Amino acid sequence: MTTPRAINAALMLLIASGGAVFLAVGVAVAQPNPSSDTAIPADGPDYGVNETRFPLLWSDDLDQQNRSSDEFEETVSSAPEFATRLAGSTDVPFEKPIDDVERWNSGDLQDFDPGGEKTSIHPKRAHLENGLYIRDAYTSIAAVQPSTVLHSGNTSTQYITPDGEVLAIADYRVRVPDDDTSGSVRHHWSIADTAVDTVVLQTDSWVLDADRGHRSTLEYQGLSGAQNLTVEATVTARLRHETRTCTDYNSTIGSCEGSWETEVDYPTEQVTTTDSRHAVVAQINDRGGKRVTFENDPTHTGVVIHPGTRWAAIDVGSDARLRGNWRFYSAGVDGWRTMVSRTETETTRTNSSVRPAQLHAIPTQKRPDMPSKATEDAEPPLVIEEAWGSKHAGPSLSSAIAIPTVDNYTNATSIAVRSETLPAATFDEVTVHGIVRGQSETISVTDNGTVRDTTLELTVLETNSSGTLVQATVTETTTGNPVTTGQVEIGSQSAALNASGMAVFELEKQPSSLIDGQYVPADWWRADQLYSAAEDRATVPPNYPTFQKLVQLFLVTLLWFLPVALAVYGFDYLTGGAVLGLRDNP
Repeated sequence: MTTPRAINAALMLLIASGGAVFLAVGVAVAQPNPSSDTAIPADGPDYGVNETRFPLLWSDDLDQQNRSSDEFEETVSSAPEFATRLAGSTDVPFEKPIDDVERWNSGDLQDFDPGGEKTSIHPKRAHLENGLYIRDAYTSIAAVQPSTVLHSGNTSTQYITPDGEVLAIADYRVRVPDDDTSGSVRHHWSIADTAVDTVVLQTDSWVLDADRGHRSTLEYQGLSGAQNLTVEATVTARLRHETRTCTDYNSTIGSCEGSWETEVDYPTEQVTTTDSRHAVVAQINDRGGKRVTFENDPTHTGVVIHPGTRWAAIDVGSDARLRGNWRFYSAGVDGWRTMVSRTETETTRTNSSVRPAQLHAIPTQKRPDMPSKATEDAEPPLVIEEAWGSKHAGPSLSSAIAIPTVDNYTNATSIAVRSETLPAATFDEVTVHGIVRGQSETISVTDNGTVRDTTLELTVLETNSSGTLVQATVTETTTGNPVTTGQVEIGSQSAALNASGMAVFELEKQPSSLIDGQYVPADWWRADQLYSAAEDRATVPPNYPTFQKLVQLFLVTLLWFLPVALAVYGFDYLTGGAVLGLRDNP
């Protein structure tokens, strides 16, 4: 495992070389995969692919565990060398869809060398078709690009842009019947001409592009929705068949004693082969954004964004970027490590000269985030208030991919953010970047108004031994108009405001004479009427008796005790004070 110091060195080297990567520090390295020994193409970086980026494109390679930090810190002299060692130790995800995959595929396609008329060379995964003369014919899609295969739960979906290209190869061999050089009728066979006549790209509804030959780059435009992209290659073979017939053949001695008459015909055959990919066109639809300002804080701006697609990032101005759930990795396409060569009598296998790569997207965090640029003296440019959308289970990747994923995540179709540092005009437009390279669109953000300041007033209406009756009134601070949405909370109780902006609470008797309340409005990113929160505190007055009640108490007390006092005094008078001693004896 690499050390933190080595990881830091990796970052410095890769950034210096232009590699935008996200390093997962401390992740477990995948166990060695016996099938990964040819995962990285032997010919190395080419076709304009950055030599530092190239080793990172093959995440399905064999990872070597427990490499010492010395291998990274003391013996690495360049960024490409470091990237090679890093890629050999773990797999490195990218923060955005990279274009190196497409550049590599387009160049690598040209390395395909067909086998000639009597040899078919095909990737191991190819589906072969046979005719009478044409054998082992196929066409194979090497790549659809730009594209990203998104993994979620138990499903994987290939997403493409409305405009793109399909790379394909095709080959075949021709079986020539054996010559017959004995008897009165003799046959000689040879190949007149063969070709991959047409290579057509089509969907279920229409033809998109056409080409010919063993290597094809087919373009498409204006696609939408789910599509079955099919490449159909038609192979044609024309043979020359010469028939010689003896007019006087002596079968005893096996010799023609007459003349030979020759007829020539050209048997022709066509075989059609296909290969398909199911893909979904990723488009930014139903997008939008709303901005609010705050009456009680002019420097505070809030924005809710609906990206309208699965998104990799959202740029706000030039200095703030929201980061989605997704990270990206590149790996070789299954079935292309081995190239098979077939003739009439022999089949051989070698490492493939064509090694297409595919970009993949996986959720590595539960929710979007804002990479922190905060310092001790400054707030981060954006703070995420809430992100919401559908919830999904995370994927289970092949053991060859050493990148951690989350067990579950929220596909955020809406996100609310606030800023206390960026000017409100910064949010006039935001740019959404999708999960497919080149898929981005600028969204205009509309002004949704101002979050108005509010005032909460708590009034104690009545208090007694059993509890307290409290009235809560919420008004707009500036206008004094009643606020009729949201609710007030006092302790564990809550109540909605009525049409007059009021709510009444019956509170049980409390040991404290203070009552705290809060006005809780609907979240500004969900509400039609925008209000800020407010607080107030009320004091329960002491429950002293009124003057009238005191007089009544005095009279009642007097009426109760006066007869008793008179009786006692009378008894004492009759006894001359001898018993109670209330009066002196004469």
